[in-house]
Amino acid sequence: MTESKATTVPSTREVLERAHELFLNKDLNGFAEMFAKDGAHELPFAPPGVPKYLVGREPVRQYLTSITKTPLELKTFHNLTVHETADPEVIIAEYEARGTVVRTGKEYRMPYVQLLKARNGEILIWRDYWSPLSGVQALGLFGMLLNVIRNARSIRRMRKQLKTTP
Repeated sequence: MTESKATTVPSTREVLERAHELFLNKDLNGFAEMFAKDGAHELPFAPPGVPKYLVGREPVRQYLTSITKTPLELKTFHNLTVHETADPEVIIAEYEARGTVVRTGKEYRMPYVQLLKARNGEILIWRDYWSPLSGVQALGLFGMLLNVIRNARSIRRMRKQLKTTP
């Protein structure tokens, strides 16, 4: 009689914990490989120029590589709360990412909410809710953003005046 070893499939919570570990350790290839072949990373509140929907490992890998070029050193995901749902493949996680803004040395704190759907240890959906405006502020770029907005308003006013001037 042969013994069969039962393969345990990680729970969705275990998938989340592994993904967070890989991300904090900057193992972006490992993180991207956790996605199913057609797994999706969704960013509903993505700022202009950032895709809201990425499908597949390679687009996810490229996006993750691009965001790690920001002047931010993430250290921990603090106060993680995981909410189970009626669907065992789906959980909702809330936490605060903490780290350091490299160029200023200031502390970085940003709240996140993520919806994760996983099956057989692979990520089907990773929906990431965060505030781009809070991100700009945390990175110390809020003043620059306000200046851009003010300048854009001034330019629009000047254009209107030029159009109405005989």
